[in-house]
Amino acid sequence: MKIILNVFLLGLLLLQVVLPSAAIYENQAGLFDWHHTWVGHPREAVKLDEKHIAVYSERNIIASLNTDNGAVVWRQVLENQLDHFVVTETGILTITSKPERAQFWNNSNGQLIWEHTLPQDESYDNTMPITWKNGDIAVFVDRTKLIRLSKDGDVLWTWIREANEGQVFERLKLIERGDLIYVIVEPNSDNKSPFFFVNIIYATTGETSSTFKIPCSSNYDDVTYTGDYLIWTEADILKWTLITKKQIASTSIKSLVKSLPTADKFIPSKISLFGGDYAEAASFILSTEFENDDDVLFSASVLVDIQEKAMSLNHYYGEHASYGGADFFKKSVIRAVRSDSQELTVQIVPEGKELKIKHDFSLSGEVNYIKLIDMEPFRLIVITDGSSVFLYNESSIIWSREEALSAIAASEFLDLPEQKMWTQMADELDETAAEQAAESPVSRYIRRLRTHILELRRLPGWIVSHFIAMSSSNLKVDNNKVSILEAQSCWLNDTEPEVLYRDNFGLRKLLISVTKSGKIIAQDTARNGKIVWSRYIDSFSFTQIHLVRAAAVKLPPLIVAIGNTFDEVGGQAVGFVRLNALTGDDYITNIPEIADFFEPMVSTNIGVDKVMRLPVEDPDERTHLLAVYEAGSGRVYIYPDTLDSQSKFVTELLPTFYFAMQNADGNMQGFKVVEGYRGSLKAEPVWKFIMPPDEKTAALSHSQPHEKVASLGRALGNRNVLYKYLNPHMFALITKNMEKKLIKVRIMDSVKGSILYETIHENVDTEYNDVHVIQSENWIIYHFWSNDSKARGYQTAVLELFEGQYENERVESANFSSFDNIEPHVLSSAFAFPYPITAMGVTITRNGISTKDILFGLSTHQIMGVNKRLFDPRRPIEKPTKEDQEEQLFPYGPIPDERRLFLTYGLDVAGVKSIITSPSLLESTALVFAYGLDSFFTRSSPSKQFDVLSEDFSKIQLLLTITGLIVGIWITGPIVRRKRVNALWK
Repeated sequence: MKIILNVFLLGLLLLQVVLPSAAIYENQAGLFDWHHTWVGHPREAVKLDEKHIAVYSERNIIASLNTDNGAVVWRQVLENQLDHFVVTETGILTITSKPERAQFWNNSNGQLIWEHTLPQDESYDNTMPITWKNGDIAVFVDRTKLIRLSKDGDVLWTWIREANEGQVFERLKLIERGDLIYVIVEPNSDNKSPFFFVNIIYATTGETSSTFKIPCSSNYDDVTYTGDYLIWTEADILKWTLITKKQIASTSIKSLVKSLPTADKFIPSKISLFGGDYAEAASFILSTEFENDDDVLFSASVLVDIQEKAMSLNHYYGEHASYGGADFFKKSVIRAVRSDSQELTVQIVPEGKELKIKHDFSLSGEVNYIKLIDMEPFRLIVITDGSSVFLYNESSIIWSREEALSAIAASEFLDLPEQKMWTQMADELDETAAEQAAESPVSRYIRRLRTHILELRRLPGWIVSHFIAMSSSNLKVDNNKVSILEAQSCWLNDTEPEVLYRDNFGLRKLLISVTKSGKIIAQDTARNGKIVWSRYIDSFSFTQIHLVRAAAVKLPPLIVAIGNTFDEVGGQAVGFVRLNALTGDDYITNIPEIADFFEPMVSTNIGVDKVMRLPVEDPDERTHLLAVYEAGSGRVYIYPDTLDSQSKFVTELLPTFYFAMQNADGNMQGFKVVEGYRGSLKAEPVWKFIMPPDEKTAALSHSQPHEKVASLGRALGNRNVLYKYLNPHMFALITKNMEKKLIKVRIMDSVKGSILYETIHENVDTEYNDVHVIQSENWIIYHFWSNDSKARGYQTAVLELFEGQYENERVESANFSSFDNIEPHVLSSAFAFPYPITAMGVTITRNGISTKDILFGLSTHQIMGVNKRLFDPRRPIEKPTKEDQEEQLFPYGPIPDERRLFLTYGLDVAGVKSIITSPSLLESTALVFAYGLDSFFTRSSPSKQFDVLSEDFSKIQLLLTITGLIVGIWITGPIVRRKRVNALWK
């Protein structure tokens, strides 16, 4: 027992060496890092009070936003699919599915007031619930039962729909008017004897007051409700009735719109109806879509007033390239539409107001949804197809939120250029070949001299800034000039993009992200993630981004964004977008011979199953080539596909170009690229791993891009070495067997398909817990849930590969080859882990000298950094020997639940799905960016900041000491020389 206690105390002592490296002081919070809180693309917005609006989003989130600045006051990230969202004076009702829950939330702080969960065999209907001012609600269950719940969530009464109304129907509609509830059952269009069944129920008791039928034709189409009216179309006939009566009125659409200039465009099959839910509403919007002579889709709309027996046109909105958005506000109808590429027009009827608001649609996409928050003063929420959110007054923007960043598909760090490099580009070398031949060397020298003289203007500022920096940290970046709310705002293109340069330590970079809503966004890491530029590509949903060229003199950095693009008829293709990474502008080459191969945007109908960034540059533009694999035809294409690119690819890379990919059925297959007919490239199968029928893929690892390995071996405490198995082609395939409750880990070689190592973990739950894996250098770490009786809970296992089993054993080969018959020696161990996770990452430093942190995105909305030394399979179980202590091995034990390991300290970083890192110019420091729902940026120093002075180092005292020494030397120097001369005369 005494030995165990000593080992435990020694472990705690050694852990103190590691844990503080991840912790930060309280005054450092928010200094180097930033956190953006997002809510996702809003589907609806409702006014809560004079200062707040409530929204719900496609990410199953409800939130309260401040109407003055757009800040998130509170939010709730729901676990299940959000089906309904209703705001009342007493709270917010949400209904979610799987499991079926009705929840009522406090308006002011978002706290849960009550929750009602249905049994497993019942489900809430898709019918919109109704609410009362006292907090009661009525909601349909299983399309047959209507239940009323009190403000405390108790069931007050249940009403069951009559079976004689038929089982086949389209949907249900609930309308509350005073003490009565109208339940309208819409027939299915396939029903041979269709009727609208109207049930009138007493709201207080749930008893049926009366029922009646409203007949309609079997070919009825669009249905809408406005006020107390039910409206539908039958071919070219428009019909309507009060929900309280059986009397039906009708009119032909042709006769209703005959006075309009676009009357012939109102074809029955293209017509849609939009009504308001306000009780006093007595109007609806009738719209149609049509193509003009240039096959461009247009929309035309008209506001129609409705009475019990007649309809009349109120206002014609005209023709527009898109429908825009509409909203009903009491007795007013608000319509917002794009009237110009730079202008949003808002029309308010019957007030007769028309507002012109400046809005750049090229940056946001078309209007997707609008909501009038207030009429006096005028406040209008506008949400666009690109997931941008704007709040406007009558003439300008009040605030905006770039919610596209809540759906990032991929991100890349971009190193900024050095300032001197761009000075050379702009001032000294900005000349064509013809100008160089015509200009004399003297004039060129004079121009360069003039440039250097102009640069002297910056010398005073440089001196002042460096002396000011003496009193603060060298690593401090002035990001306080931009608030978080300003950083979250949309890029409005109202100012010229700032020319950014790299700082002394390479800590300032651009984060370029592509989103699922078709946006490409660049953020400045040094200014709280402020957007530097933004692009919206219509009808795109991005999936990948590749940095194909870094910044060089006269050559700006380039990115290629890849995504799915959709045309107006629903056709799907894959698009490649090439942009200048510093400005977001389309990149067009200056070389005429390759202009056709360097189009800024390319769309292709080939199947893009895998895109690989190659280590080969095209000789013309010095961009990395991309290889595109199409599984259907087995073809491989390179991008850009110029003659010089093809020649360089064939000569430099083709003989050794192997790759592997996983098919849709889960099988792994390896290919070698060979030259086919007339220079075409084909992927020739080399090996295939057929997944066993009872197994499915749980996780797949990949090597870290741009990773550097500082040492080929691991020095032991006895001065011997274990040489690392550094196979750039290895990956881990983790499969799960649901029936046998196990996972199987295979380490494979992607070139020849051999299994280098295999292990099994039994009693693993993969039904409710995911498996995550990360790979770096010669080790693989994966996370899973174990139901084993001896180690129940979350486990993190590590596999570390070495060239030989014994010390100093090494493969005798100058170059590594996958075809060499080398079986690595694997050391493994598993450690108890305190949390479930959603993502994994690993820090990458400039030269790979620093130890690495394994980064975990926790389901508790935190990011945890654990030093790799804690995931060492050689950690001794017994008391560490002197050699173990020399090697700094900790005694074996679980991963500590230590709050100081949280990079996010007290922040709530929700929905982390991916963590990427990038090295800085400091070997000690890596940059970390996590994204999913929220986005979070910080720095990580796993081995502490050994290459910079600490913050508490007295730089002023050092300067004073140096100054004192210089003054002392200046004073004592003549005295010493005179003393030596006098000594020679003696």
